[in-house]
Amino acid sequence: MPSTARTGSLLDRFETVFEEKIAPGLEARDHERIALVQKTRRNWTLVLAEGAAAALVAFLITHSVDALLLAVPASAVSYWLRIARPAKRFTDSVRQDVFVPLCDALGFTYQLQPNGSNVGYFQELGLAGSCNHRRFEGEVSGRYKGFNFSLLGAHLQYRGVGSMQTVFHGLLVSFDMSKSFHGRTLVLRDGGLVGNFLGHGGNKLERVRLEDLEFERAHEVYSNDEVEALDLLPRAFTDRLLELEEQLAAKVRLAFDRNSLLMSIDRNRDAFSIGGLNAPLADKKRLREFVIDLTMVLDVVETLRLNAETKL
Repeated sequence: MPSTARTGSLLDRFETVFEEKIAPGLEARDHERIALVQKTRRNWTLVLAEGAAAALVAFLITHSVDALLLAVPASAVSYWLRIARPAKRFTDSVRQDVFVPLCDALGFTYQLQPNGSNVGYFQELGLAGSCNHRRFEGEVSGRYKGFNFSLLGAHLQYRGVGSMQTVFHGLLVSFDMSKSFHGRTLVLRDGGLVGNFLGHGGNKLERVRLEDLEFERAHEVYSNDEVEALDLLPRAFTDRLLELEEQLAAKVRLAFDRNSLLMSIDRNRDAFSIGGLNAPLADKKRLREFVIDLTMVLDVVETLRLNAETKL
């Protein structure tokens, strides 16, 4: 695990980090971006032409109008090979140029292609929906103010017959706490995931009622240790959680389990986005949202006062 992050918030230091460690490399690569955009525009004509040609050949061979439908999959394959794959390779390379020095400046580690091995744990706890298609957008991990953490960008989807539904798109965050919890306590946002979770036998979680009516209107708390749950969720804690959701403009779910505090932050967007390819790479505005997100999530240790309010 990397060393503890150095003092000073990322937002305070972002200007220096960007100008000294990130911008020079991005400026040197901007000609690659321009060339890729120009090539992409030219390749759109080839994509459409190759799809039409494949359909025409199939029609001449089969003499069936249905053969013309081959234009769709043929165009899709051509699009992936000529446009999507080159764009992904370039974008992934730029992400490395951006997030590695950014995280290194804070003493953290960035992974472009994490394995997402703990996603099943989040799903087991009801913090993310069931899926059969997963895409990970990057991961930051390290140690912050005495807590080991990981922050994973995930896009989880359920692919059915002829459709694809997003069940979660945002951040899956875990903090390793200094001791294990006696029970399992969940703070969820709606009844759907709760119903799915409680439908699996053996969990024996019961609804816990809090005095904070504003919090109760938006959240549902379940636990197999009511005393501990009430101790973990005093009014000061729930007030700060509502503030965090407002700041992030997201649905936040929590789980206290084993020796971990887990958070899912559903924002319906890529957490590690570097923006589109039609603007210069060295535009610092492209990274500002990520910087704000990272700062607020890491400051959850202070925002929710984990040490003081949860007696950890």
